[in-house]
Amino acid sequence: MKKLFSLFLICMMVSIVMAQPGSGKPQPNTPNAPHNPTPPPHQNPMSPMNRTVTLSSDHGELFHVYVDGDIVNRQPMNSVVVNDLSPKPHDLYVVLKRPVDKIMMMNYTPSMPNEHLKVFFNSRNNTLEIMAPPQPRPGYAPETSHVCSHEEVERMYQTLKKESFDKTRMEIAKNIISHNMLTAHQIKRLAETFSFGSGKVEFLKFAYDFCSDQNHYYECLDVLEFSSEKEQVLKYIQSKN
Repeated sequence: MKKLFSLFLICMMVSIVMAQPGSGKPQPNTPNAPHNPTPPPHQNPMSPMNRTVTLSSDHGELFHVYVDGDIVNRQPMNSVVVNDLSPKPHDLYVVLKRPVDKIMMMNYTPSMPNEHLKVFFNSRNNTLEIMAPPQPRPGYAPETSHVCSHEEVERMYQTLKKESFDKTRMEIAKNIISHNMLTAHQIKRLAETFSFGSGKVEFLKFAYDFCSDQNHYYECLDVLEFSSEKEQVLKYIQSKN
């Protein structure tokens, strides 16, 4: 009787054990749940916050460009595009290879999506120079949205060219400029009518407020012969911004 009772207890215990979850058959080897952290935001290498800067020379000068110690173009070129520049200060090196070997370094902070720098060799001073375009004055609102046509500017040019003296030419030019919107290239064209550098400098200072593309105003500096005259215009523009 005791043996039967013992056998009964053993059967009961086996039944209880078999009834437990996962008992009686092997469990699948379930791996740990995958770790799914929040993915980082997509980073576009050409972020809209980044800038493109073009360096070019008008007279065939060939040069290398280095940005923060990294070379951009291994072959000397007369036009170099630097993409994906963050809007922070950068060490910009320009190494002129032709007509002579010259090096210039500047601390440059791009502030617009697309900017242009002009590279040229000043044979008078035997120096390499880089002209950064002046930036448009915030809040500038011209009196008219109409940009003069090429034909209109040529008529202005002929009117100014007829005058014999820069003083009279200046009065007429200021009156023309104050009632029209012109591009930097067109302003440069009118500045060519002045006989002396002092008149060109005065005109370029006055005309800056009436330029439709002030970020290209550096083109007007070509009409000036001396570096001192260019510096006067640049300092004036910087004081306006």
